[in-house]
Amino acid sequence: MEKKIVTWSRRGFWAVCAGFAVYALHLSRAQFLMWHADVAGAAHLLPPYQSIGYFFRYAFMHFWLPYVISFAVAVLFFAGAKWLNARREGMLFEKEELYFLAIGLFVSGHPAWIFYLLVVFSAYLLATLIGTVAYGPRTRISFYYFWLPCAAVTVALNAYLYQYAWYAQLLI
Repeated sequence: MEKKIVTWSRRGFWAVCAGFAVYALHLSRAQFLMWHADVAGAAHLLPPYQSIGYFFRYAFMHFWLPYVISFAVAVLFFAGAKWLNARREGMLFEKEELYFLAIGLFVSGHPAWIFYLLVVFSAYLLATLIGTVAYGPRTRISFYYFWLPCAAVTVALNAYLYQYAWYAQLLI
């Protein structure tokens, strides 16, 4: 049973990555078609007036880069958590939990992955505090059930956070 959960977690991570790639590709195509339709003279941003490289840079910066960054962060945290878990002989994380962490970081996007980590650690601190008060100091709570719900909270609050200048400055 454990092997199936790890397999489905891994597949879930790659499915989410593929879904976001399709989404970014769709946005890039829509942008190209909008410019090609010459909305407000935008056709001058495409060949033969500009090189196609201009469009590719634009699409990459606006639609792909936030998820490329969050993918790199997810892989980095995944590798770090896996290494740390191996050093502690599997005491810190379940095997599938690493994929939950990676999915949460990737889905959050950039710069929301920073906020995601704050939400996860704040929720964990609150749960640990409540568990300690209710059941005593020997209570141990796992991150297992925090990764994905906190990602959902972060994605939901992401649009709200864009209105703040400090958050908008983190955008690329």
